[in-house]
This record gives sequence, structure tokens and C-alpha cells, in this order.
Amino acid sequence: MVTSPVQKRLIFKKSLTSFLFTMVTALGLLSLTSNAFAGTLTANIDRKQITENDSFRLFLRYDEQVGYGQPDLTVLKKDFRIINQQRANQFRSMNGKTVSYTEWTLVLSPLRTGDLVIPSVSFDGQKSQEIKVSVKTLPNSVKEQIAKEFFFDIELDTKSTYVQGQVLYTEKLFYTVTHEEPTLSELKVSNALVIPLGEVRQYTTTVSGQRMGVYERRYAIFAEDSGEMIIPGQKFSANVVNSYNRWSRGRPVSIIAEPTRIQVKARPASYPQAPWLPSNKIVIEDRWSKPNDEWQVGEPVTRTIVIKAHGLSGSQLPSMTLPIVDGLKYYPDQSEYNDQSDNLGIQGSSQQSLAIVPTKSGRILIPEVRIPWWNLEKNKLEYAVLPAQTIQVANASQGTKTSSSQNKTTINSDQVASAAAPNQSTLWLITTLLLLISNMLTAFFLWRKKAPASIDNSAVRKPNQHLKLLKKACQDNDAHGIRQHLKDWAQQEYQLGSLDQLSLKFSDIALTNAIQELDSYLYQGATNSAFNGQVLWNSLSQAIKKKGTGKKTGKQDLQPLYQ
Repeated sequence: MVTSPVQKRLIFKKSLTSFLFTMVTALGLLSLTSNAFAGTLTANIDRKQITENDSFRLFLRYDEQVGYGQPDLTVLKKDFRIINQQRANQFRSMNGKTVSYTEWTLVLSPLRTGDLVIPSVSFDGQKSQEIKVSVKTLPNSVKEQIAKEFFFDIELDTKSTYVQGQVLYTEKLFYTVTHEEPTLSELKVSNALVIPLGEVRQYTTTVSGQRMGVYERRYAIFAEDSGEMIIPGQKFSANVVNSYNRWSRGRPVSIIAEPTRIQVKARPASYPQAPWLPSNKIVIEDRWSKPNDEWQVGEPVTRTIVIKAHGLSGSQLPSMTLPIVDGLKYYPDQSEYNDQSDNLGIQGSSQQSLAIVPTKSGRILIPEVRIPWWNLEKNKLEYAVLPAQTIQVANASQGTKTSSSQNKTTINSDQVASAAAPNQSTLWLITTLLLLISNMLTAFFLWRKKAPASIDNSAVRKPNQHLKLLKKACQDNDAHGIRQHLKDWAQQEYQLGSLDQLSLKFSDIALTNAIQELDSYLYQGATNSAFNGQVLWNSLSQAIKKKGTGKKTGKQDLQPLYQ
């Protein structure tokens, strides 16, 4: 049977009308259940300790796709200046799990020094958490060197410590000129353990009205011997770009920071015969699987003891040895150790569980647990203490309290199941709707496949075409064009929604620096910006070479801008 063009158009209109009706109905039903699936809004920042006039990033993430609107940012303007803001929608599917969210990235600068609070931000009925930020006064050592193109500034949290005590070392490299291929030497200290605290951070600041870029690295250093510990100065090298001559190869520069010295004291003679624990804070806590008055002879009870220390790794913390108690048998488990890093350096913890089996009834006293440690801030001996506890053990036949506890648990479980029922119903409804939409889409496109159709692919560009447009914009030093074509390439090549995400993907200092110079030139009105399209193109080329992975763009290694 031959179908005329008029009949084909009528069939197409009917199918399209049916499909649209189904979509509208489905969306209407979904809107009825939207309140049950309200997204959550979270906040995070890249640094919690900054200096006056520094810039830092605030990330606001809403775990749903947002078509329009943005969080209420007016609450930020009391203590912070909003320099720039971007929004990106992300949709990823990995290992059968789908992640979808919208993220706003804001570049902020503090309006005053002191301990500030990034307030709770509202969006779609949700609120983010508050975040504390410490803003310090700019040291005079920085103000005295602003005439230099590059200079180091070193910060130490203390001038003296004890053996195995933590020293926080912050290294900042300030620069005022555009450069390529920056390198920083690796920090190594003789007779000491050096632990990097995160990756190299890059941001901008303003000193005496002059805008400057900053590379920042932070370390936790633990001296292994007493005496003088020398922290060697680090070396920085780069190639300074001639912004007025795009054909110039630039000029190499290199500087070395001055070494710093720390006095390391030996373990005090007054310290008891116990593991040496120099720290700023140590706490000990425990939890039990049963209340003190619900023990029974022969039934095991689990006691979990957790030790947390600031400035010590988990492996440095001692295993617990509990005193022998008549009427109790101990069956200890292996200790678990964990380390984290934050603005206070290394945060170590240990967790040890042991099963305790009572062998007789009556009242039994469990003695206190005391752990000696040396307080580095107060320079004195202190103890972390778990207080003594009295337990009541019943004979095996006296189990009425346990039954009562079980009844309470059953009631609570029923309440939870009842509360969860509407959510399960909602999930079933959404699943059904999605299946209906999927079936309609399949039928529609199968019918369309049979009919001839012409698709205009002129608007769809391949990644290498985006690169051609980017190269042309770099040659013309067209800042707006460079930013647009770079975003288009990042989106199609790596499914990235912003240039910040592109910087994070490559983790390349030169590329990050070039992108920041671009944004500064476009959005901050920086008259002293040395932005140059050639620098950005060369930085991108080098970053792709270093990465050496990912999807191919035709030629993964970019060609020189001028041949």
C-alpha cells in the first residue's frame, strides 16, 4: 500500500499529538509527587583560611536539574563581595547509578578580617549549611615585595615544637606577570616526615591596590630528631610571556625561597612511661551495645573505644589495654586507623572494639581509662579520660528488661515501615510513568524511521571544529570568542559545564592561570591584566599532552598557534 504525502503528514500529526498528550499527562502526574523528592542544597569552599583581599570559591550544589532561577545570594553581601558566578548542570551515569545536579560556582572576596561566617543560602525551600572562614591581615612581608614579579612568603604556625609534633608550613608564591610552564620543587626535609595537605591552590588577591596571583601549598611536617630543623627554600621557575609580542618565546625566570628554621625539643623527662603523644587536642569516647542495667550472665556486650587526635596520625595512637576485672572476660578485636587532613593539619583516629562477657551477676565496677598526652599549646602533661562505670548484671533467667526493649524496637520499626509506604508508592508511580514515556518514544521513533526525513546537522559541530574556532579566536585575541569556543569544546569533548570544571579535570597550573586571566580580563575589568590568546592556546596544548588520556579530538596534540 502506497501512502501519499498528505496521508503521511496526517499520520505524523496524529502521532505527535498523542505523544505530546502523553508527555503532558505524565508531567502533570509527576508534579503531584514533586514535593516528596525535593532536592538538597549543600555548600563547600576551597579554602577556610584566607588573607584579606584574597579570592576564594564557594560551591553551591543542588542535587536536581534546575532549568531557571538561582539561590538567594543577597545574604552573602554583608561580609563578602561577589566577583564572579557561574552555573553548570551535570548529568552522569556510572556503574548503573545516575547522578544529576546543578552547581553554582561563586568567586568571593571578604570585606573585613576576623572570623566570618558564610550564611545559610536558600533555594527552592532548601537551605545550605553555614561555613566558618578565618580572614587574616596581610603580613608586612608581602607588602614590602609588591614591586617584584615573583616572590615567596612562608608562614609557620609555630617557631618551636617537640619531637614528632606537627608543624604547619604554608608556602605562598605571589606573581604579577603572565607566565607559562610554571614548576615548583618538591618539599623535602631531612630527618622529618612531610605530608602535603591537599593540592596546589591558585587564586588572586589585591595588595595596595595591585592585583596579584597566588600559588599556595600547605604541608604538615613532623620532626624525627631534636635540635634545629631546617626547612629548605623551594625553587620556582617559569617562562614570562611578552604580552606585546605574540611571536616572542618569552624569558625564563627562577627564584628560590629563603630557608626557615624550627627548634625541636626532646621528649620531657617528666612524661610517664607511655606512648609519646604530642598534640593540640586528644579526646577519647566510647559506646556500648547495651545499657548498663541490661547485662546478663553469659551474653556478650560490645564496647567500642574511639581516640581522636589533632596533629597525630592514627597509627601513632596506642591500642587499649583495659584492666582485669573480676567477673568479666575480654575478647578484643583489631584496631582500625584513619587519617584526615584539614586546616588544622592531620587528624588521626583509632577505633577498637572488644566483646565483654560477664561471668557472674551483681554490680561490677569498670575502672576509668586514662591516656597521657602532651599539650603542645599549653606545654604541659594532660590526660584523656573515660570515666569509671558501674554495670548491673542479671542472671540468665532474669530477662524482662530485654523483652521490653525488643517490644519498643518492634513498634518503632512498624512506624518506619508505615512512613516509608507513601515513598514506595511514589516510586512505583514514577517508574510506571517513565516506562510509559519510554514506550511512546520508542514507537514514535520507530515510525519516523520508516518515513524519509532530513536532519539539519549544520548546528552540530565536532570537537575538532570547536578547536578550529578556538584557535582562530586565540589568533585574533578575541576574549569573548575564546571563552565561548573553549566552553563548547569542553562540553562536547568531556561533558563539562564550566571552565572551572575544565581546570579541575586537567589540574594544570598554567591552564588554570590562563583561564583566570581570561575571566579577570572579561569580568573584573582588570586594566593590568596581561591576557594573551597565544598563552591560553599553548597552555591548553601542554595540558592535553600531559593528560595523555581521554577521548580523541582528531589530533590530541594541538598544533602551534602560528606556523
